[in-house]
Amino acid sequence: MGFQRERFLLRAIAAIFAVQFLIFLIGLAACIEQNQRSSTGPVCSNYGEHLQRTFETALATTLSLLGGSSIKAER
Repeated sequence: MGFQRERFLLRAIAAIFAVQFLIFLIGLAACIEQNQRSSTGPVCSNYGEHLQRTFETALATTLSLLGGSSIKAER
């Protein structure tokens, strides 16, 4: 059957998304805990913006890698 580049790439990217999501969940839990302990105000007020930017970058990278792979396969 041989090595299938697209299948490997999709699985690797899915694993990266899963690990990234897990890391952000752990970070969100830590921010919530810190906010409950802190009396000075919100600790992680821009956490959502960082999460959105990270996923947008990961999605753009995924699409560019898949696009480049399909262009190369057509040649």
